[in-house]
Amino acid sequence: MTSRVVIVGGGIAGLAAAEALSRTGVFQRGEMQVVVAESRRNTGGRAGSFVEPSTGQAVDYCQHVAMGCCTTLLDLLERMKLLDRFQCYDELTFYHPQHGFSRFRPSRWLPPPLHLSSALSSLKHLTKKNQREIRAALWRLMRTSEFDLIDVTALDWLRSNEQSEDTLEKFWDVILVSALGDVPERVSMAAARKVMIDGFAGARHASDVWVPRRPLSEIFGDGFREPLAQRGVAFELGHAIRELNWDAETNRWNVERSGADPQVADHVIVATPWHVSRRWFPQVWGDQPTEGRSDRIGPATAFASSPITGLHLWLDRSLTSKPHVVMVGTLAQWFFQDPIKTTENMSPAEGVYHQVVISGRHAGSDWPKDKLVSEVVRELSKAFPEAGTPKVLKSRVVTDPLAVFSVSPETQVRRPASKTSRPGLHLAGDAVATGWPATMEGAAISGQIAAKSVLGSLVATEDQELSVPSELKRGWLARQLIR
Repeated sequence: MTSRVVIVGGGIAGLAAAEALSRTGVFQRGEMQVVVAESRRNTGGRAGSFVEPSTGQAVDYCQHVAMGCCTTLLDLLERMKLLDRFQCYDELTFYHPQHGFSRFRPSRWLPPPLHLSSALSSLKHLTKKNQREIRAALWRLMRTSEFDLIDVTALDWLRSNEQSEDTLEKFWDVILVSALGDVPERVSMAAARKVMIDGFAGARHASDVWVPRRPLSEIFGDGFREPLAQRGVAFELGHAIRELNWDAETNRWNVERSGADPQVADHVIVATPWHVSRRWFPQVWGDQPTEGRSDRIGPATAFASSPITGLHLWLDRSLTSKPHVVMVGTLAQWFFQDPIKTTENMSPAEGVYHQVVISGRHAGSDWPKDKLVSEVVRELSKAFPEAGTPKVLKSRVVTDPLAVFSVSPETQVRRPASKTSRPGLHLAGDAVATGWPATMEGAAISGQIAAKSVLGSLVATEDQELSVPSELKRGWLARQLIR
């Protein structure tokens, strides 16, 4: 008998689940059907784009980047033959209004984690005292397990480990807000450790930055759909799911859709954003700490959201040849210079595209859009004075208040597993318990875990087909120093 799997949600998590199931023997023998049901008319979810009406160019809602430590995502893109649509950078450029530009590039000669030492020294906005404090904190972090950090906020841990306010502002706030999408006083130090150790300290290429060279709607749209459809995965787009109901008589799920006939499924993978999944199945979200995790945190409201704002600017000139810059001590946090080269074939009158990303609860979150744009352009003019004063030809401010979930201590211990107590119900999405914060990597891992959960309930002998790629291999010294 053929089993039918309906994946609700065509974001990265849903696509990762579909790709994983489609390369199993049970699918290739025709013993499983896989359907991806997405309410939008394109796949990709939050990793998507809009079309600027005046130019017709595809513009990403918000700039997404991956890091070298995102092994599951990079492996997925490689299997889909899409990795060449990303550009890899092995260094970062930092900017501070009082200290100018600095290059952050881990040493090619020193073994991890020592390869970070020279990179820290190269950041001109960090004093010797800042650097000493950071190195001391990183050492303590390497020697502390994730479990011991899960119920403490990053701010509390950093302050207890002698990080001055100056060091917090110049380094930790910059890294953690960008990576975790929220401020240090709200996020779990366990999530911060994931970023700092896996993303920087553990392996030589962990901190490489992978930036899309094509619109996200192209990569996670046709780039995924067409090859998966060729494998036999069905896509049903443009119909929102109204209800998911378990039929005890047939032992199947009834999937009610808006504007389309209902479907039945033996297994359902709910790969929607967490706030949608939680609304449908509140009993499997946030009620109990995840098995095996800390129980030291009492009852509290988990799964709050954190916003991300993308400022899309079309200026009358190019500000710099630098592809991207980490902004320190400014309202702007990340700056990108036309990463997908959408303006190369446009006339000067249409402008040169730039994007600025602001994560978390930033100081200007309640400002009018005009004021926000004006302040960011002022900061960019100061950062790139050689370009002269740019004129804003057009702008667009896109804020997603539900962009990411806030990885608070309360949330970390209550993130649900993919396999639920409900028959045939599996969860995916970046908020599932993967160990990662709200990232493309977390979404990709969750999709593979959900696929493995489905497969394990069907054919235990093939359970190992879908093992999640391991993290980057740590060097000999890192293996000795990092717990």
